Amino acid sequence: MKNIYRTFLPLLFWLLLCQLPALPGGYIVRQNLVWYHGLTKPPLVPPDIVFGMVWSILYLFLGISAFLLFRKGLQKHKKTAILFIIQLALNMWWTPVFFGLHELTPALLLLVVMLAETFWLWKEARLKNGLAALLLVPYAGWLGFACYLNFGFWLQKAPGIQTGAFAKRINALAVAVMAHQIKAYLHYLVKG
Repeated sequence: MKNIYRTFLPLLFWLLLCQLPALPGGYIVRQNLVWYHGLTKPPLVPPDIVFGMVWSILYLFLGISAFLLFRKGLQKHKKTAILFIIQLALNMWWTPVFFGLHELTPALLLLVVMLAETFWLWKEARLKNGLAALLLVPYAGWLGFACYLNFGFWLQKAPGIQTGAFAKRINALAVAVMAHQIKAYLHYLVKG
């Protein structure tokens, strides 16, 4: 029975901790849906319901990843734990910046920092637990997609940039770059 508690309680702790970024996010998003729906959307924007479903799964993956990394304690993994907590904090800030403040540029910069920090976290996690690192891959992919979307929203609102043909070319370029990055990332995962 003790082993169940030693496993279950830490798993529950990490699962709940990784849900924290969603708490302010859900409220702030609901309060700003009119603003969001008024934005000119880039190609490939999924329906609203997809965001909630994807984030629920990603937070679950993050919780399991953290559990796998830290189930034997944080002492040997301080750097990884710090990177993990920083990632959660950055994640928690994006929604208030994008949806709450309607600040597209800082939100985009925050996503780029999150993506770079996730890559750093992934590299550290890979050295400690392969499955934990693998569970970070969908999160990194979604952050990359979020960067594309945020950039597309920013491009539509950026002063001095004409929309229309130019914006469509930039969006097409962004989609092509994103597809190339995903292909390269998957190749790296498969080939090592």
